[in-house]
Amino acid sequence: MRQRIALVVLPASILAVADLSVKLVYPTDERHFHPRSGTWVALSLLLLVGAVALARVPSRSVALAAGVLFGGVAGNLVSARWSEHGVPNPLVLTGENAELAFNVADVATLLGILLLMTTTIAAAIRHRDALPQETVFTRAARRLRPSSD
Repeated sequence: MRQRIALVVLPASILAVADLSVKLVYPTDERHFHPRSGTWVALSLLLLVGAVALARVPSRSVALAAGVLFGGVAGNLVSARWSEHGVPNPLVLTGENAELAFNVADVATLLGILLLMTTTIAAAIRHRDALPQETVFTRAARRLRPSSD
């Protein structure tokens, strides 16, 4: 368990520091700040708690993926609290008719979500014998089936 917690904390720390460093070094145009609400902050905190809880899953790859997600969420959460303008997005891709402004934390969050989806599915398949045989849905479906009496 301690090893999996370290696999959450280590990449999270590296990615959050990298994100905050980029945000400090590169200036952000006023229009590339995204304001964040109190609800967003609360949901971000909930995601952080969930990412740490994923260390209980008996899979190092799930813990690592949770760390990537944690790093991205933490980077945006810290920068949202630091700046009165919101989350800075100093990385800008400019196209013919549009601009895409983002930051390292956005990339880490998206990558963390994708990694978590694949690693938790793989862990569930690998440990399917440990999963409950009956769920709320199967019990409800059994109750809805007409009895054969």
